[in-house]
Amino acid sequence: MKSLLYMFRRYRVATLLNLLGLGVAVATFYLFMTQVIYNRTYNHNIHDYKHMYRLEIYGNFGDVWGANVCRPFVTLLKEIPQVKDVTYISPYVHDSDVKVGNRTIAVPVITMGMPGIEFFTGKLLSGSSKTCADGKHNVIVNRSTAEKIFGTANAVGKTFEGENNNETKTTVTVVGVSEDMPDNCTLPNGVYTCENESVMNEWSEWSFNVYMLLDKGANPKKVERAIKLAFMKENGYSEKDEKKFDKEVNMKIRITPVDDIYFSGVGPKDRGNRGLVDVLTVASVFVLFIAMLNLLNFSLSEVPMRMRGINTRRVMGASIGSLRMKMILENVVFAFVGLVIGILLIVAFQRSETCMKLVSGDIHFASHMVLAAAMAVSALVVGALSAMIPAFYSTSFAPAMVLKGSFGLSPRGRRLRMAIMAVQFCVAFALAIYIGVMSNQSSYIFNSDYGFNKNEVFYAWLSQEAKAKRDAIRAELKKLPFVESVGFAQNAIGTSDGYMSWGRGVNEHQMTLQVLPCDYEYLRTMQLKITEGRDFREADMKTGAYVLNEAAMKQYKWLAVGDSIGRQNEWGPTSNYLIVGTCNNFKLKSMRCDNSNVAVAFIIFGPDMEQWGDRCNQVFVRVAKGQDKIEAKHRIAEVLNKLDGSQKYEMDFLDDDLQWTYIEEFRFISQVKLFAIICIIITVIGVFSLTMFETEYRRKEIAIRKVMGSSVGSVVSLFALRYAVPLVVAFVIAAPIGWWLSNSWLQSFAEHTPIHWWLFPISFVAVSAVVVLTVVVQSWRVATANPVESIKTE
Repeated sequence: MKSLLYMFRRYRVATLLNLLGLGVAVATFYLFMTQVIYNRTYNHNIHDYKHMYRLEIYGNFGDVWGANVCRPFVTLLKEIPQVKDVTYISPYVHDSDVKVGNRTIAVPVITMGMPGIEFFTGKLLSGSSKTCADGKHNVIVNRSTAEKIFGTANAVGKTFEGENNNETKTTVTVVGVSEDMPDNCTLPNGVYTCENESVMNEWSEWSFNVYMLLDKGANPKKVERAIKLAFMKENGYSEKDEKKFDKEVNMKIRITPVDDIYFSGVGPKDRGNRGLVDVLTVASVFVLFIAMLNLLNFSLSEVPMRMRGINTRRVMGASIGSLRMKMILENVVFAFVGLVIGILLIVAFQRSETCMKLVSGDIHFASHMVLAAAMAVSALVVGALSAMIPAFYSTSFAPAMVLKGSFGLSPRGRRLRMAIMAVQFCVAFALAIYIGVMSNQSSYIFNSDYGFNKNEVFYAWLSQEAKAKRDAIRAELKKLPFVESVGFAQNAIGTSDGYMSWGRGVNEHQMTLQVLPCDYEYLRTMQLKITEGRDFREADMKTGAYVLNEAAMKQYKWLAVGDSIGRQNEWGPTSNYLIVGTCNNFKLKSMRCDNSNVAVAFIIFGPDMEQWGDRCNQVFVRVAKGQDKIEAKHRIAEVLNKLDGSQKYEMDFLDDDLQWTYIEEFRFISQVKLFAIICIIITVIGVFSLTMFETEYRRKEIAIRKVMGSSVGSVVSLFALRYAVPLVVAFVIAAPIGWWLSNSWLQSFAEHTPIHWWLFPISFVAVSAVVVLTVVVQSWRVATANPVESIKTE
């Protein structure tokens, strides 16, 4: 310990920097691993998740897999022996206003089949789902929603005033309360409504996710086969006609375990990427490895200064084993201090709202006791391992040789230290390239051509009261001098991977369309271009109408402007509306999906679809270019708040929705940037320490050079040039690694930026400049010192 304290007093800055570097590495390991656990345990809270599956179909939504199916599949699945239970849930959550006393509260409403949320939780906290679908307006709510509405989780039997689809009011009774679903769960929290059996024959609406619970030991492949055969039979195909079915229907069926669906990319919430999780896992371990290399280099740099003292103790009778153990324990103590710093950094991280945006879920130690213990053990192991080579190296010489000579400039020691530093350079270069590509992709996401103009558009969700005043809202907003147009729609385009899907047509003219209910001014507000026919008109609000995109017209060649699209069911054709126009193709979904062949239908509901309710839940306002957006935002909100007192309106930029759409990607980019900065900082600390010790060992040589006429610049360049070869070699190795990492990440996007060649030289210059600047700053101090003093001290 005396040696450790001596080195701290003599080289305080280097020691503190290395302690800080180790603390940051330990904290980074913990934070990254919480994210790994968060993603790898997605949906693990679902009851019996190991035997629960989601039905997915290929071909009904184009040449992709989709999770949206129709409710009659539930009936088919119930007939399969290996299926223990089955239900469905709508992935489209809509906010609804509920009234309790004088309070109006907006809550999410989720439509499900029986037995409701109890299917996923195993049991309710209180109440029962048995009467949820008896037609008496009974619902189940989760704990936090119950507390939000009633101020208590004991909500069974309590009532509130809710809204029907036709905008009438009704008294709703809570018959059960469920536990909250965590953030890392596909299922949302809110008010759960259960539909009755009357809707189970509706084959045309493919807007539901079907989940099934299999018997233990059931073979998923056999279940998939049984589902296909049941579906074939339902559609008039026998098992002998399977080849004919495959050719004519072109539909594949699979079931996916619920703990895998987050990584499937099929549904709107399935945004997980196993590759990114693997990268974070490797990064978590690798940051400790980098910290260990840095601590090893620091310890090796100290060895020449400690060699004489160590071997003097050997002469005095100390054993080699005890000396080695002492050095290892010193580094373990050093690592323990770094661990304490890391813990303090994590606590500070938890208290910062800005920092918490970089992570998902709960990062408190109480929630990750095993991980916290692993972090502590890992830090101490890093300390012990980093002392192994210095301990063995410093005791591997004969004491007499050490006491006679100087080992400060040992070629073998210098080569080892520089090799360790080169590994850190390699990591820094690869990460710099990776960050450059990620930044380009972020820019591409925001600035690419979406096929519509998302700039200068504000939007907000409307209450039921506001939807009833839509004409008045439009009129008042258009009185504002900067407002160009006002549209209403169910969804914003370009900000999600999941939209309502309809199956239409019969026989060989069957089609699947992504359907967006809107009003007559929505397309103009989004500045979608009409390429054939006409745009919606106000008169279409009385009859209903379609505008399809070019991809739909190309995919379903029998369609033409002026034709009608309807659906056939046992009561005859319904919603038989004309196609009044065609619009340009645009990015309906995120760039994770291939938007080139997505068939889209904008629809204005006619009076015959009144039972569907008013689906235009959002208002979109386009303002003129060059306006003060902040002022426009406040003025628009003032109008809405004046006309609707049931809620407080805050307008959002449509561009802001992109942040939410790509939240996982942007969070990952931020995490990798943090990791890269930490690795570069640790590398710089290593360079600083290495240069400090080397200049310390060469003080006499530097002094003599200056006495002989060398300039300060030549002395500084002497040290800086020693890093040239390691930097170049490290970059040559790192460049293909950085390209591979970047290309692998870009593959998670259907549309992405290329990897530009100029990122590589920029990365080389940026990292090299930081390294060289560190060397120059540290060596300048010794180069400008009085040579007489250096010679005296030597």
